[in-house]
Amino acid sequence: MVAISFTPLYGVQSTERSCCYLLEVDDIGILLDCGWTDDFDVALLEPLAKVIDKVDLVLISHPDLAHMGALPYAMGTLGLKAPVYVTLPVYRMGEIVLYEAYQARTKDDLEFNLFTLDHVDQVLETFIQLKFSQKLKLSGEGEGIYITPHAAGHLIGGSIWSIAKETDEIIYAVDYNHRAEHVLSKTVLDTFTRPTLLITGSMSLDKQQPKMRDRDEQLKDEIVHVLRRGGDVLIPCDSAGRVLEVLHVLDQYWIKLKLKDPIALLHTMSFYTPKAAQAMLEWCSERISKNFDIGKPNPFNFTHVNLIHNLDELDRLPSPKVILATSTSLNHGFGKDLLMKMAPLSKNGLVFVSTPVPGTVAATIHPGTIVKLKVSRNVPLEGAELLAYEAKERRRLIDEAELKAKEIEEAALEDMMMTIAEYESDDEGQPPTNAPGAQGPPTDKAAPMQLRGSFKVGFGQFATAKFPMFFTMDTKCEWDEYGEIIRVDEFKDVHQAKARLRKAKAASSSSKEDVDMGNGDDEDDDVNGLAAADRRPMKTVHSSQHIFIQCTVQFVDFDGVADGRAIKNCLDNVKPRKLILVHGTPETTTELQEYVQTTIEQCEAVRPSHTKRSSHDDGVGECCRCTRHTRTSALISSPTRPCTSCRSRNRCIRRRFFKRCDLYTLHAIRTGWSIHRLGATTWHTSTRQPNSTAQHASWTWPSKNTTRPCYCRKARSRWPC
Repeated sequence: MVAISFTPLYGVQSTERSCCYLLEVDDIGILLDCGWTDDFDVALLEPLAKVIDKVDLVLISHPDLAHMGALPYAMGTLGLKAPVYVTLPVYRMGEIVLYEAYQARTKDDLEFNLFTLDHVDQVLETFIQLKFSQKLKLSGEGEGIYITPHAAGHLIGGSIWSIAKETDEIIYAVDYNHRAEHVLSKTVLDTFTRPTLLITGSMSLDKQQPKMRDRDEQLKDEIVHVLRRGGDVLIPCDSAGRVLEVLHVLDQYWIKLKLKDPIALLHTMSFYTPKAAQAMLEWCSERISKNFDIGKPNPFNFTHVNLIHNLDELDRLPSPKVILATSTSLNHGFGKDLLMKMAPLSKNGLVFVSTPVPGTVAATIHPGTIVKLKVSRNVPLEGAELLAYEAKERRRLIDEAELKAKEIEEAALEDMMMTIAEYESDDEGQPPTNAPGAQGPPTDKAAPMQLRGSFKVGFGQFATAKFPMFFTMDTKCEWDEYGEIIRVDEFKDVHQAKARLRKAKAASSSSKEDVDMGNGDDEDDDVNGLAAADRRPMKTVHSSQHIFIQCTVQFVDFDGVADGRAIKNCLDNVKPRKLILVHGTPETTTELQEYVQTTIEQCEAVRPSHTKRSSHDDGVGECCRCTRHTRTSALISSPTRPCTSCRSRNRCIRRRFFKRCDLYTLHAIRTGWSIHRLGATTWHTSTRQPNSTAQHASWTWPSKNTTRPCYCRKARSRWPC
């Protein structure tokens, strides 16, 4: 019997996409996903902080913020110390997602300190990469548990996790896609049969997924219509997930129609997204892999997509153009900045390719409405704030210097003590040359060696030190896989800096007739002044701005998740013994629970309850006990005797447990036959009731001389041996 319990932390009966659950198999705590939002609300993670000590390992299903966004904060602040199991694409794309989310947030808020890029690197070091269908056996406290990732079909590398122990199998499947697309194959969820427990979501139960051809045509028509009237198109997207499907569709369409309008992918990690996808074709659909094998170009080597990292580079592209910018919520990132510039113009267009989450800016955007946006800008510190910042920096520098000096002193003392110990060991191991115990005649070098050995200075613990000298430390150079790291500051071209300064001054004073370029000393002063201005301490000032939406707003379903009909069909095929519904709204969860109870036989559908603890309407749910009593028997060998009827050698009943038993005997044990009187002794097997509960009777075993029955396959009856 395996003890199974499930505790929802957040992502239950809520419109929020982020999810996190705790699954306990016997004494092993398994954290299923660890998601967050791009607002990084700490109140959402309060349930996770209360159970962080119970987590022994983490399983991540998809490379996006909704499934892995809270890992840096959990490891850096909450103290999560557990290995994280992912697939290779989740590792590669997850790195891009976390880096981009951090940079997008710090761009809007310089005081953001919930986690740093060092915490992201710490998370990536704990990742253990697996392949699809790779069955991994856990060791240590998790002995006997097997985990296996399977294709989910939603994001590249997205997984459905199978957790098995003994006769119980647990399937964790959220955000899966039942249809094959241009980039990914469909899910394999419908290949499972009668698992002990299925944990799945119902978020898209009330939707109907359009056909792939109709979806692509709708996206193309909406974009071309805006471009032909001279407007720009803004498509809010993620950084390394569903954006690959959208880019693939647009790039192929641009090649087919030979369009010249530029397409821009705008976020800080845009260069790495297609590069990472180019190296993971084996994780994509079979059609992509076959086309690449026969010599066709890499589908992620986009010929019409410009990889842009900031707004200045975007301004250099001619209009009209198509811009894919992060994020999908439009709460942060370049997408929010472009929204303020493009939304007031009626010629522009806004196309959503993912369903907006309620409570975000994207969910409030409709044509002809006024949207309130939070605007942030960075300004230099002045007055008392500047003095306080400088005092804080001085204290920080002093503390760092003291700590560094202490570390150097401790290292020097440790090296000195090791050197002293080595000299002492040499003296004890080698007797003097003219000592009474020395063998052989003295040589000419005996006197100098004795003089050198006797020359010692010092007192106390340093009394045996030879030739003392001041401690020195060699400067350590930083190296990487290509050699010593190059310091860019040492190779800066001052003349290029002066030329850029002249261009900037000429552009800023183009309205003036004469521009004073200054002499060399003035130019040096200006360069130093710009560098000093960049080093000035800054702060973020927040304000609000109202924007009137005059551009066209359209929605094209590129979510890539199973709709209501597909979810019900998958449940009909899988037929789990117990079903836990998570990751859905209260309405969709209730609807799916009622469907399962009325349609699928011998399936218990559970809807975990939750407690409102924050504005996200999430909280620690009640623990669901999913333990299933399974009767198993260890079969051992038994002697054989010829049957008096057919003279064949069959396995006879001698003990309670059997090994390589006759199928007829096994059928008798499983169905609960009564084994009748043998001599003066009678015993019965366990009997099964219609409600599948087993009742065990007492057993009395016969002596060795008692006649034992043999169930023969040919006779199909009991015969004495």
